[in-house]
Amino acid sequence: MQYLVAKNGEKSGPLDKDEVYRRLVSGELSGTDLGWHEGMADWQPLSMLIPPQQAQPVFAPPAVFPPSSASAAAVVGAAKSSGMAIASMICGILGLLFWLPCIPAVILGHLALSAIKKSAGALTGSGMAITGLVTGYLAIAIVPILFALAVPAFTMVQQKALQMKVVTNARQLVLGMKQYALEHEGKYPPSIEALYEEQILTDRKLLEFPGSMNVPGQGWEYRGAGLTDASDEGRTIILVTKKPDRTKKIIIARSDGSAEVVKENGRE
Repeated sequence: MQYLVAKNGEKSGPLDKDEVYRRLVSGELSGTDLGWHEGMADWQPLSMLIPPQQAQPVFAPPAVFPPSSASAAAVVGAAKSSGMAIASMICGILGLLFWLPCIPAVILGHLALSAIKKSAGALTGSGMAITGLVTGYLAIAIVPILFALAVPAFTMVQQKALQMKVVTNARQLVLGMKQYALEHEGKYPPSIEALYEEQILTDRKLLEFPGSMNVPGQGWEYRGAGLTDASDEGRTIILVTKKPDRTKKIIIARSDGSAEVVKENGRE
């Protein structure tokens, strides 16, 4: 008959009865170590499996507890935590913060539970594996939703920044017109291109719009041609964006140098 033996949670075998007896005599095994052979329902102390007369000199006294509970306690007590379960839990927690680790958290969690189930008690950590699965699936479900909510907010902030950039450019264009008027008997330029052509503006980008505004054909409608610097009280609109942006807003600039963002059909 062949035996499997377990000492300090480490299993060895199969061994025949003579080899088990030899190890008992040599001290490699003790009577409280566990043994099992085909047909047994559970592990039992070796002192109960080998006839006492064969190994009496080296046997420790038989254990005084039910064999099934003794074997279970010994095996579980010496079991090792599953590395995959630990990794699954860590990845799951990180997945709530960085999302990408949630995928290995789910994979490792399922692999860990399967390995723990097949180990017959040699591995523990099912709780950690389940934690990894729960946090992993939670991250997979929630993080994309949060991202989807954050994108419109970020887009709005980005659009506001672009609007402010164009407003700043408009103010510089009006200042350029004022300078042009000083040099041309108070008359505004016939077009805003004239500001660049006469080198009042050295950076032509002031006449252009950021491509990231994503408004094809966007540009300035110039209303200053034929006006003079003294023809109004400074509230005449001389620049207007040709098209509203994606937020349905336009940008206007007045002859007093002010510029602002307004709704397409009225002030913001």
